[in-house]
Amino acid sequence: MEVEKIVKTISKERFSSYQKRYPNDLKKSFLLYQSNIEISQSFYSNLSILEVSLRNTINQSCIKHFDTEDWLKEKLPKELKKQITEIENKLVKSGKEPTNDRIIAELNFGFWTILFNRSNAKIFWKPLLKAFPYLPKKMRKRTSVSAKLNRLRTFRNRIYHYDPIVWDVKELILRRKEINEILTWIEPETAKWAENIDTFDEVRKKIKERV
Repeated sequence: MEVEKIVKTISKERFSSYQKRYPNDLKKSFLLYQSNIEISQSFYSNLSILEVSLRNTINQSCIKHFDTEDWLKEKLPKELKKQITEIENKLVKSGKEPTNDRIIAELNFGFWTILFNRSNAKIFWKPLLKAFPYLPKKMRKRTSVSAKLNRLRTFRNRIYHYDPIVWDVKELILRRKEINEILTWIEPETAKWAENIDTFDEVRKKIKERV
């Protein structure tokens, strides 16, 4: 494998973070870049399971609490309703009926974390709390749940924007633990399933042996 040729296809700005770690060793810099891709990939399954589980448990809890499947259109503040309108228009343009399930599937992770903000607490904290049936009593504070979700939102965005995360092992371990923790609050069996297909340990071991 000719590393020099591959590196030419990577932007200088993106590769510079890795090159700073090994300024005199292009091969090691490249292996670190590759390792970042692999460690990011190891989080995809957990983050995907978390995102799907979170949005569905919140949706079901809000439907029950507000006694309507149209809670997105009826209960959201104006600034969040704009997102719903945009998604509805997008679905209609693609020839699809803008049903609640389709709208839910289009909403990003950031939308769900915003519901936990203090400004939305009066309307949403009760159904949000019930969305986590296995949440320990000592953790039943909006600020505690919100803080974890926002950390994971930032972490998720870093991964999906291909940012360097590979050398911050402590954060990786903490974020992985938080993903499992929140999944456990939603449904322990889902958390176990996510853990069974998690490849983080194997990838981390391979990386330690490589760079």
